[in-house]
This record gives sequence, C-alpha cells and structure tokens, in this order.
Amino acid sequence: MEDRRRFFRLDDEVVMDFRAISQDEFSHWKENQNLQKSELRELEDEIGILVHQLRTSHPALGKLMELFNRKLNLLNGQAVIHPELNLTSTEARVRVNLSACGMAFQTSADLSNQSHLLFNLQLKPSNATLSLAGNIVGIEKSTDPDEPYLVRVNFEDLKESEQELLIQHLFQLQGRTLREQHNH
Repeated sequence: MEDRRRFFRLDDEVVMDFRAISQDEFSHWKENQNLQKSELRELEDEIGILVHQLRTSHPALGKLMELFNRKLNLLNGQAVIHPELNLTSTEARVRVNLSACGMAFQTSADLSNQSHLLFNLQLKPSNATLSLAGNIVGIEKSTDPDEPYLVRVNFEDLKESEQELLIQHLFQLQGRTLREQHNH
C-alpha cells in the first residue's frame, strides 16, 4: 500500500493499445524483457534526458533538439517491439491518469477476470513509445456508459530507462500545464 503514491500522477492523453494476458504470457513477456535490449529505445531515453538538461541552459537549442527528435520518431514509424500490439493508425488519444509506476484509464472492456495487461503507449508530443506490462490493482464502475470501467494498473518490471522516460514526460507535461495556466 505504501508504494501506491511513490510518484505524482497527472492527467494526460496518450495513444494506447492494450490486451489482457495470462499469467503464462506475462511470465514469457517478463523473460523476453529481461533478454531484450533495444538500442533505439536506449538512445531515445538518453536523448530525452539530454534534451531536458539542454532546455534548462539553452531553451531554444533544447526546443530545436526536441523537435528534431520528434521528427525522427515520426519518420521511424515507431517500430513496435511487440507486433501483437499495434498503435492505432488514427492516433486517437486516450485520457489516462499517469504516473511513473502505473496508470488509471477508462475502458469499455470488462477486465474483471484478468490480472495482467500488455500495453503499447505512445507519449505525446515526443512520440516516444513504451511497451509495458501491468498488474491490475483495481477496477471500479465509472459513470460513462461508453466506457463503464475505470481500471488501475501498476507497471511491472519497469526498466530504469523506461521509468526515467515516464518521469521526464511527466515533468514536461507538468511544465506545459503550468505555463498554460499562467498564460490564462
């Protein structure tokens, strides 16, 4: 219970696909994650950290590098690590409550008999993609008839680089939100 609020949570919009997986599939995914090293993802993580640092000392140059990195991510087509999960071609954004260790989202899918989910998330505006597994920690009824379930998930076996990417994304989101509030 004490781990529940290790990181702050923010409302966000992401491009997201997910599917329920069995305990065996989760174990297999976990093994593959431990074996898999994605040079592109590691580069993306390092670039994200350096761009954030650069924006502090040289805002215009940091912004330029962020835009350049976003362009490369779009040109790359964001090759999906798990082909069974494909980001929607329409890039429809989904409202989530995101933290560096989990998230909550509404869905029309009744996941009450499930325990694990496999996610593909594309963070905006960076277009960074994360393939993550999560453990369902709670499901509640929502008031939305189109999406009657509110699902809370803890991400499982996050790599340090994945968590750092989420933290950087949340800090940037918080900064944008504060600037927008200040300008109104």
